Amino acid sequence: MSYSIRRLTGLLVALLLACPAMGGESPGLDVRELADQAIALSRHIDVLEDPQQSLTLADVQSTEHANRFKPVTEPDRQLGFGITDSAYWLRLRLHNSSAAPVAAMLEITYPRLGQLDFHVLSAEGHMLSSKTGHLLPFSERPYPHHFFVLPLQLPAQATQTVWMRVQTGNTMNVPARLWSRAAFEAYERNDYVSQALYFGIALAMALFNLLLFFALRDVNYLLYVAFVTSMALSMAGFNGLAYEFLWSNSPAVTPVVTFVGPCLAMVTLLLFTRRMLNTANLMPRLDKGLKACVVLNALAPLGLFFAFSQAIKPSYLLVAVSTVLILASGVVGSLQRQRSAYYFVLAFAALCVALFMAQIRGFGLTPNMDTTTNYIQLGSAIEMLLLAFALADRFNVLRHEKERAQTEAMQAQQAALQTLQSSERLLEARVQARTTELTTALEQLQHTRDDLVQTEKLASLGALVAGVAHELNTPIGNALTTASTLQHRMQEFGNTVSRGELRRSALDEVVREGQEMADLITRSCERASQLINSFKQVAVDQTSEQRRHFDLRTLVEDNIDALRPSFKRAPWEITIDIPNGLDCDSYPGPLGQVLTNLVQNATLHAFSGRTQGRLRISASEMAGSIELRVEDDGKGMDSNTLAHIFEPFFTTRLGQGGSGLGLSVSLNIATGMLGGSLTASSQLGQGSCFTLRFPTVAPEFARANTSYAVPGNGQQT
Repeated sequence: MSYSIRRLTGLLVALLLACPAMGGESPGLDVRELADQAIALSRHIDVLEDPQQSLTLADVQSTEHANRFKPVTEPDRQLGFGITDSAYWLRLRLHNSSAAPVAAMLEITYPRLGQLDFHVLSAEGHMLSSKTGHLLPFSERPYPHHFFVLPLQLPAQATQTVWMRVQTGNTMNVPARLWSRAAFEAYERNDYVSQALYFGIALAMALFNLLLFFALRDVNYLLYVAFVTSMALSMAGFNGLAYEFLWSNSPAVTPVVTFVGPCLAMVTLLLFTRRMLNTANLMPRLDKGLKACVVLNALAPLGLFFAFSQAIKPSYLLVAVSTVLILASGVVGSLQRQRSAYYFVLAFAALCVALFMAQIRGFGLTPNMDTTTNYIQLGSAIEMLLLAFALADRFNVLRHEKERAQTEAMQAQQAALQTLQSSERLLEARVQARTTELTTALEQLQHTRDDLVQTEKLASLGALVAGVAHELNTPIGNALTTASTLQHRMQEFGNTVSRGELRRSALDEVVREGQEMADLITRSCERASQLINSFKQVAVDQTSEQRRHFDLRTLVEDNIDALRPSFKRAPWEITIDIPNGLDCDSYPGPLGQVLTNLVQNATLHAFSGRTQGRLRISASEMAGSIELRVEDDGKGMDSNTLAHIFEPFFTTRLGQGGSGLGLSVSLNIATGMLGGSLTASSQLGQGSCFTLRFPTVAPEFARANTSYAVPGNGQQT
């Protein structure tokens, strides 16, 4: 019952307020004055602040609160209350003094009001209410528009009162205007066309530069696309178009977009500025501030998880600081005569000023002009176009620089080609001269090598001759001594016969001694003949290098017999373990040379300083090849020595009877004329083993091969 009485009292008060004759108050704004332009309502609105957000319509209609309504303190400015948590009640009286009804449109051109309630008291006393705001579904709006619009029908000669309750969690601006129905329809059509033009430009710029990014792979174009997209989305969130067309059934998206969108736009703009103006190298101090703003703007959306209203002012301040730094970077770049900085300053000058004014307006420090939001859109459109020109100019500059670089590169290439051709001719002449010198040196080296090899062979043959001569001295000396003794004995026998003193016993003694001496002379001559024949065959083979058939065992024995005199008194012995019947069609001289070198190498190195030793020569046939092994139980070699034994002039007894050519010559003979291989294996203190492998039938042509044996594994390099 008390509520009905209270409501009835409110209605009576409203009726009294609607009747100017009864209250003596002004009837309000006469809608007969509506023409083709909208009327700003700031000077016609009374305001009541509700800090506790507890007043109802009945409360504000009561006499107690009705008298608390105050007119706007600055009626020439657009109505705004800054960032506040209070709810505000607005009261507007409209009077139609004409003789015909008037259709009007009440417009609130700030789409980010969280809650906006309209209450209209008609002349008949009916209360018409509607609730809207960006926190409510778009379908609940009394008129489908991206701003908040309330259709009004004012009867002739009547007065209506409109109450509006406004509450929001962000900046509270209430730019109210009143239109005639016809004027609003024309304005609405032009407004949507201009919005379509703006977003069409943004979409075209984004798509065009995205294609340029895919074509050129320049990150600047991608940053520009990200900036344009986030800027367009932010503007669509600010002016309510996004809520109307994109997420009309999701009111919670709008606060997120209007808070995150500008942060994202500022992050991409800061990154674009740093790359476009090269601030890291040309203005490092400003670059530090720009990087700090990038981080802060990227972290700013975290304010959504805290008190939204408390995060708005810091975000406004951050945007203002970022705007100043961006504009300062453009100015500094212009002073540094950067071509792109000129476009940059022109592009961002108007936009930066508009953004800066918008942030100040957010703090409630400047008038809320009707054109502020439109100016931001206009400034951003100009900025998009000028930045597109800047990127196009940058592309042209890069293209000209590329063409110039290509021209310079072509010239440098031609110069380099000419220099290279000249160098090639000079190098060719030098190479030819050097080749001639090397050919001559190689021929001389080959002659020297042949001489050294021949010298080595003659030295070996000389040693062989010396040994044979020494060995022949014994049988020939014995034969000569015996012959001299026999001669002397025959003279004595002749003298005895001449004197007639011959006796039978003396004759028998002469015959016996003569027979013994003749036998001794015969044996000595046969031994000398045998030595001479062996030496003759070996000498002929080693000096002629002729190919013939021979038995391997016989060849080895002949060479060893020829060598025995040189080590007759040596404390080591040679054993030959070669089966008979190993017939070879090869070069016995070179093969004997290799065998001689291996035996002499063992004599010189393996048994040096030893009181005893054994050298074993063995051979076997396998698959048409002969494997001849010369093994000793001498001192052996370490791995370092083994790695170099086949190298020319390498010896461990330099100046002590070793020339360093024996094994090198042996390797060349084995791999060349004999068509085989020569390898060695040895361990220190455990003797050495040389393995000569050669085909039973030597190749037709000698193979020039100067490779060396891999020590220890029996393979050649």
